[in-house]
Amino acid sequence: MSDLSVKFAGKKLRSPLGIASHAVFNGGLVDPLAEAEHLRKYVDQGAGFVYTPFINNEDEHPADAPPAWKFMNIHSRSPFAMEGLLVATEARRIMCRLNPGLTLIETLRENLPDDVAVIANMIGPGADAEAWAEHCRLAQDSGADIIEMNVSCPIPAAEASAVTNYCRGELCEAAGALLGDSPNLLIPVVEAVVKAVDIPVGVKFTPETGFPRLVALAQGVRDAGAAFVSGINAPISVAPPDIYKGGQGKWPGLKDNPICAALGPWDRFLLYRNLGTISAFVPGIELTGIGGLVEPEHVVEAMMLGARICQLSSGLLWKGTGLIKECLDFLDSYMASQGYKSVEEFIGLGVQYIKPVEQLDWRCEDFLATVDDRLCTRCGRCATGICTARKLMENPSRIVIDSRLCVGCGLCQAICPENAVSMVEQRHPVLGFSMQQ
Repeated sequence: MSDLSVKFAGKKLRSPLGIASHAVFNGGLVDPLAEAEHLRKYVDQGAGFVYTPFINNEDEHPADAPPAWKFMNIHSRSPFAMEGLLVATEARRIMCRLNPGLTLIETLRENLPDDVAVIANMIGPGADAEAWAEHCRLAQDSGADIIEMNVSCPIPAAEASAVTNYCRGELCEAAGALLGDSPNLLIPVVEAVVKAVDIPVGVKFTPETGFPRLVALAQGVRDAGAAFVSGINAPISVAPPDIYKGGQGKWPGLKDNPICAALGPWDRFLLYRNLGTISAFVPGIELTGIGGLVEPEHVVEAMMLGARICQLSSGLLWKGTGLIKECLDFLDSYMASQGYKSVEEFIGLGVQYIKPVEQLDWRCEDFLATVDDRLCTRCGRCATGICTARKLMENPSRIVIDSRLCVGCGLCQAICPENAVSMVEQRHPVLGFSMQQ
């Protein structure tokens, strides 16, 4: 059995996998014991940490805001197939309130093993640094091991008032992604929270902060005392309209089309952007991976880009609690096959290969494409696109590659549905190939 334990934010965890913070479903809104029992199921599968639902600073859940959710899956025709999930809701309907949230933290810490961290995901209040500090101090006093500041939730940002206020330089109460993309407001809040508590503090980034802005933001929260950065939360989107019903929404039971959050595999490359670039440019801060991790291999990819732990969210929606054990079993067998004795041996291993494009040796003259006629179905996909090096010939039907024009870019290999194309290391027949004729 491989050693799956990992040290994160100063605490040793039995494994690098756990459940991300999520909105509260059903009875968990008002029953913290029921929510604790739900989270315990992930621990039983081997989770090394659990996140609380995002806890705001309102004492109790309002009676006039029953939970409301709308999910939609997005499919395309082959070769794209299942793309992801969209979810629309209203922030006030699905947030964990302070009193049940603190009881949840106490219950989890009293009942979970010491090598399973309880991470309190705290949201709001706006950009009030003192109120944030008190909010997070209460979580610490209730037994949280680690604080994660949720300044990235897309849901509060989807409200009309939030957009109007943001354009005026103001923030709504919960703020979410609006605060996370406002460095001048965020940094003083992080500083205040770090000073107010004695446990590690991290900041969950929003994908609405793009590159290279996110690098400067990571430097800022590191210098403010944050121990780690989590990334990413779900990006904000709008569902495709129903083109056969005059452009109205496709959501079950709704005619309108709300501003929504995008979940699923498409988020993964935004996560990799954050992990890779922060690892490369911002030393001295730990990272967690969350966003679009739906297969066991994705966990290793994220860890090689610098994530010390990985939070599962989208994948759990598809596969349920069993995904945690599936990923841990894969990690065990993967490490045995690759000769890794601990996860520490491959965390960040891929960062050394991340380079700005101008530093790469592109080797345009050293690779050519070749086609295996036994596998090729002559679909023509590679020959009818932007590449002029390939032609679909007749009598007999075959793909012909003009090696004088092929620069080994790999596009034909990437799009071939039958894996009939290979890139072979072979010197280009026209040495010193250039665009000059």
